Amino acid sequence: MAPYMQSLRTALWFFPILALGLTIPLLMLEYRRYGALTFWRAFVVYTFSFYLLAAYLMVILPLPPRAVVAQLTTPRYNLHPLMVFYQFFDNTAFQWLQPHTWLIAIKQPGFTQPFFNLLLTVPFGVYLRYYFRRSFKQTLLLTFGLTCFFELTQLSALYGLYPRPYRLFDVDDLLINTTGGLLGYAIAPVLTWLFPSYQTMKSAAYRKGLRVSYTRRGVAFVIDWIVMTMALTTMTVFIHRVFGIHDLHHHILWFYLVTAGFYFVVFPYLTNGLTIGKWLVRIQIVERAGRLELSFWHLFIRQIILYGVIVPGLGYWLPRMGLAAMRAPQRLVDFYLLAALLTVTLAAVFAIHVLLAMLYQHDRLFYEQLSQTEQISTVRSGDSSVMPDQKAASQNGV
Repeated sequence: MAPYMQSLRTALWFFPILALGLTIPLLMLEYRRYGALTFWRAFVVYTFSFYLLAAYLMVILPLPPRAVVAQLTTPRYNLHPLMVFYQFFDNTAFQWLQPHTWLIAIKQPGFTQPFFNLLLTVPFGVYLRYYFRRSFKQTLLLTFGLTCFFELTQLSALYGLYPRPYRLFDVDDLLINTTGGLLGYAIAPVLTWLFPSYQTMKSAAYRKGLRVSYTRRGVAFVIDWIVMTMALTTMTVFIHRVFGIHDLHHHILWFYLVTAGFYFVVFPYLTNGLTIGKWLVRIQIVERAGRLELSFWHLFIRQIILYGVIVPGLGYWLPRMGLAAMRAPQRLVDFYLLAALLTVTLAAVFAIHVLLAMLYQHDRLFYEQLSQTEQISTVRSGDSSVMPDQKAASQNGV
């Protein structure tokens, strides 16, 4: 039991890193499908991820010293099926006609090891049926694939990190783990009756996705900023290589404004309010007045305030003013410090404005009000992917 607890403790240590890496891809996927991520869908995905991490660590931990593994002479694999039953009868105190031996036997390794191998994949079968809506046949194949991965990890000596396998590749484990997955599939309705159904979670996600949350906008912003940074880097390297211009950091602001002007103004104007990030999370910039075509000047005003003033102010001018204050002559220090203080103040005001908008669920920030634009969800009541009850909810203003 102690090795399993060690694996669970290790999984708890590593899970925050895994969760952090999963967050943006998960949000992108859920926003793309439904326009929102609900609590229960996030709960299921994160617990499933934790389960897979814990199960993997149970397979490979504890890690022995390489020198100890190199001296092992134990068998590397067992290809004889059902040996686990022979070992149970040979290596435990179990006697059919002596019931007092049964309790003793189930506490011995001949029973506990295959029993925990069976339990290892029960949650996998539950998740496959409850959340991923897999059939019995698909659960059988996927569980067998998972246990093959575990066993091959052991057979490969942890992908060659050890001179030889330190755990046995056992065909009985393939049978027991696969049986565990099928058992989880069978008992899933009993174990999940307290949780909302898959259809309920899906409907809730669609209803929530009709509104553009600030988290959703933030994910689109991060994606667009990654694309923008890649484009700016490519442009800088191209100019350096082709024209041989050095000291490009002196011109980086102009390069940024040109790249941002194309990506955040020209490109969304041509795509009627879409950027790559907004397309991925299914939101769109539109005219507040409900016009079919997005006005170039309204879009220009919106984007120039956000990407021409706010973003450069925080990402370029504020650090630049701080560095200039440290390097400037004494007579100019006060000027640069005042400029930095002004930039910080404006940034704080903008942050408070965003927080208040989030708190009171105001969907438009000040630059959208000035430009007469707004962001809407492209998950609409007329979307073929939205279920009938979702359409009714949309028509009722939910």
